Amino acid sequence: MYGPVICGIDDSSSAVGAIRVARDLAERLELPLVYVHIVDRRGSDLRAAQTLREAHADGELVVEPAPYAADRLVELAEERDASFVVLGTHGPRSSLLGSVSADVSRRAPCPVLVVPPTFAPIPA
Repeated sequence: MYGPVICGIDDSSSAVGAIRVARDLAERLELPLVYVHIVDRRGSDLRAAQTLREAHADGELVVEPAPYAADRLVELAEERDASFVVLGTHGPRSSLLGSVSADVSRRAPCPVLVVPPTFAPIPA
């Protein structure tokens, strides 16, 4: 594994758990970390940057316009030869996962970790 850990983020509270898991995974495996925020309009990239600052996250921030986040996340995972994709979920929209996390999990070329909104990391 040499490709980055790609962490899909938005401005929700569930993104903070995904950021923490992605950061820990990238550090432990010594992989680059890329945060991806998919926007369908201008301006929400500032909220993504604020979410990263609040989570004390380091890494590359990519803001991508796309009508459907799952499509672009899968494309980026393929383009960057990702080792993992990490996503938060807002809750059960399908049987177990949110619609984006379920779709990415089915189509990504690498393992996908889905972090539940109730995740609370254990302090090291």
